[in-house]
Amino acid sequence: MRERNRNRRYTRATVLLLSGLSFLLVSFSPLNQDDIISRETPAPPSGFLTEEHLLQINPIRAEASNVFVTSWNKEALWPGLMDREGKATSGVDTLATSFSDLDYLMEDPFNRLEAEFKIPHSLKDRVRFWLQVFGRVTSKGKIIHDKRKPEIIYGYLNFQPLYKEAPSSATAAIRAAHAEKSSLKTLALMMKEAAGLTRTRLLTDEGRSELRDLIERAGGGLDEKSVNRAIKNLRTQTGQNDHFIEGLRRSQLLLPQIEMLFKDKGLPIGLTRIPFVESSFNPKAYSKIGALGLWQFVRETARHMIHPTSEQLWRNPLEQSKAAAKLLKTYRGVLPDWGITITAYNSGVGRMRRLTRKYGLDSVSDFDSIPIKEDFGFAGRNFFVEVLAVNLLEQYKDALFPEALNPEEPFLVFKGVNLPEWSRDQSPLEPHEILEQFLIDSSIPADTGLD
Repeated sequence: MRERNRNRRYTRATVLLLSGLSFLLVSFSPLNQDDIISRETPAPPSGFLTEEHLLQINPIRAEASNVFVTSWNKEALWPGLMDREGKATSGVDTLATSFSDLDYLMEDPFNRLEAEFKIPHSLKDRVRFWLQVFGRVTSKGKIIHDKRKPEIIYGYLNFQPLYKEAPSSATAAIRAAHAEKSSLKTLALMMKEAAGLTRTRLLTDEGRSELRDLIERAGGGLDEKSVNRAIKNLRTQTGQNDHFIEGLRRSQLLLPQIEMLFKDKGLPIGLTRIPFVESSFNPKAYSKIGALGLWQFVRETARHMIHPTSEQLWRNPLEQSKAAAKLLKTYRGVLPDWGITITAYNSGVGRMRRLTRKYGLDSVSDFDSIPIKEDFGFAGRNFFVEVLAVNLLEQYKDALFPEALNPEEPFLVFKGVNLPEWSRDQSPLEPHEILEQFLIDSSIPADTGLD
């Protein structure tokens, strides 16, 4: 019996010993062929993305793809972007399919603009950007562009589908903000890929070439430092087209009276379009910094220029217009031209006098020479260009926005015939040619303006 028990103990010890030896042999055994290949494959260089990272990025791409359209593929965006009332469009409107009509109007073919508001060649690209903001993209869309050079447009965000599907506007706004953030992340990855800094495959060959050109224009090169600078300068601009059209409707009765005030002071009539930028011509507008009314006077200026205490007079659009005319005429007396004078309305006359003297500015075209370190931000650098854009759009509103005009008051506004439905497959004419024919055939004389 003792011998049998001793043998059992030896058997257990032998099993444990053999199990331990087997574990050690497995632990120190040579790698199999697959493991050797995996171990010998060099790790990707710093800054490059692996396939695993790319899989993590895909959800971002899927989310952003619902709203984000690149600038070289913008044709896919226009039907939804121009659908101001959220309804399906039955046809393709000439003015909704391209920018050639806006380029055509920039030349002021019917000579409706005053000399001070003709668009100079040096500002045409910048004005073209703001024509899109006020004349194309609604407040449910945004343009992704370069902060220093807004004419460099990377893409468009169309939030119309989110607002149609969401149970409330608040929910849609939250989803839009999240989609915008995701889209900017996706664009940043695209930019790095286009520059050859990553191994992702987010772009077509055409898209890679187009984006590479945009990066070089924005950042100066395709090296990592330049690309990162271009990414840092990405900015989104909310569209203003629906607000601008509302402003056109509000301005029809009020604008002629304001024009008379400015004429009496010998001022250019184009100055009366500043409220389209400041407040969308809304006398009840109130900004987050406390600026109020049509011309967005802050309280201190309103006290000094309109009345010491009466807030009712501060908000009165005609009283504000009288004060604005006096203010602009005073500014013009100490600044070199109307472009810098209009900028001073937004940025302050003291600041513009200092910058003009320090950098020898003669016109708004010289603003790019002002370094970033100066206290002169995006709004100041672009304010006059915005005024040029809205002035042009307002002067040609009969062709661009006939739905905003009131046919019952023809003595105050232009009214032309609607453009026919059109598509690229049906019309032998280019968009600007159709627009030109419309302007010629309409009842508006070629030399007629609001004056």
